[in-house]
Amino acid sequence: LTTVRGRCGETPARTPAHGGDHRESDPSEIGGFIEQQPFIANRKLRIEHMTGGTSRLSMPFSDEHNGDAEGGVHEGAVAALLDTCGAMAAWAESGIGPYRASTVSLQSESLAPAPDEDLVAYGRCTHRDGDMFWADVDITVASTSNLIGRGTVLYRIVTA
Repeated sequence: LTTVRGRCGETPARTPAHGGDHRESDPSEIGGFIEQQPFIANRKLRIEHMTGGTSRLSMPFSDEHNGDAEGGVHEGAVAALLDTCGAMAAWAESGIGPYRASTVSLQSESLAPAPDEDLVAYGRCTHRDGDMFWADVDITVASTSNLIGRGTVLYRIVTA
């Protein structure tokens, strides 16, 4: 299901400032390994925090790796940041192990176009039911903390 509303030349939407998070920095024992995976490495995603059911990832702007035709961050790169941040919040809740995992569904809301700037995503595992994890994610502009997107990631980690 997709809903689109065009601004048709109106002034850009003003988005609220995000309050950030607890400012802790613990990328866990596998954060560096995950950053080396080809898709994540190409987006230049950095796992800044991934413990206690919360996650924080950053994505520097790069025309070559995540830019769009209008000069901002491509919507697909923003969705990849949202998905990865939600997955990391789920792993931060479950703990690391030799498990199989995948994104079951992703709900994304774009509040404003992503500018040609670095982005930061904040994830929080809000609910767990066995091997299913729900994580809420906020996407912000690093320099202003303005919220430009948010979503929910339903992630499955099979531990048995």
